[in-house]
Amino acid sequence: MNNNRMKIGTIIAVLVVLSVLPFLLDSYLIHILNQIGIWVILTASLNLMVGYTGQLSFAHVGLFAVGAYTSAILTTSAGFSFWTSFPIAAIVAGVLGFIIGLPVLRFKTHFFAIVTLGFGEIIRLTIYNWRDLTGGPNGIYNIPFPTNILGLDFALREHFYYLILISAVLVVLFVKLLIGSRTGKAMIAIRENENFALFVGINTWKVKIFAFTLSAALAGFAGSLYASYNSYISPYSFTVSESVSILLMVIIGGMGTIIGPILGTTFLIFLPELLRSVSEWRMVIYGGLLVLTIMFMRDGILGLIKSFVRKKKHHSEKNLLSTGKEEAAIAGSERN
Repeated sequence: MNNNRMKIGTIIAVLVVLSVLPFLLDSYLIHILNQIGIWVILTASLNLMVGYTGQLSFAHVGLFAVGAYTSAILTTSAGFSFWTSFPIAAIVAGVLGFIIGLPVLRFKTHFFAIVTLGFGEIIRLTIYNWRDLTGGPNGIYNIPFPTNILGLDFALREHFYYLILISAVLVVLFVKLLIGSRTGKAMIAIRENENFALFVGINTWKVKIFAFTLSAALAGFAGSLYASYNSYISPYSFTVSESVSILLMVIIGGMGTIIGPILGTTFLIFLPELLRSVSEWRMVIYGGLLVLTIMFMRDGILGLIKSFVRKKKHHSEKNLLSTGKEEAAIAGSERN
């Protein structure tokens, strides 16, 4: 009971701190936090496949692009507002995810990863070459910001921050509720042992196609936010290297957990800011981090934190026990 209260108290405290950050930080740091919030939604969507269902997907950056371009085209060419376009973008990405999932989910292990990588590149090259609709390599400019609501002017980074924060919190909460449901437990069972999941009566095909479709829709939602916030998108924002970066955020943070992707996203977005002088070595550094994570931190940053807390707790209990024995010994000697 006390543990649950501590968790709830910690969550409330974190949300309070996050809600006041625009009043404490400069515009550039708010911009970085906004990027983190968008990528948290994207990594949460990928975590549904990689972390909870055990399917290594490289298609999500393409589905992210589909959401971004759908929202951008609707707001710039069709006259839709952001509030109308973002659910449509999520639905379009989800439908495309379902269509892609029909053939690719028949593959397993590294074959699945290779095929999803191919579909991600197909999406990017289609965007690159469909100049009349997507602007080709030039991309789409002047994507409008969401119209003002509740007194918030979303042309300001500080105000857009709250839209991204609320969106990220809702997505993370939704994923947590999903994983706690019967469907979420079925996803985890497939990750652990798909053959055993089949044996106990789980329709693994149905669960995997549901997970892939839902994760695609969430990726599309993140893409819609990305397009509106940055007001410009191009095919160069959705490359294979970005796909690898997303996967690294999930793995390094701690896949198959709620908090892990958030930690991984925050770490890997702040890292380039700390390594500006060697930015051309970014992918080399990322690769090294991945190797070190696999070798020494199988459960990622979150696993390392949990291990540290467990060791500290064990050390405290050991000291307490030792103190108790010493006090008992002293009391015994006094009685004698």
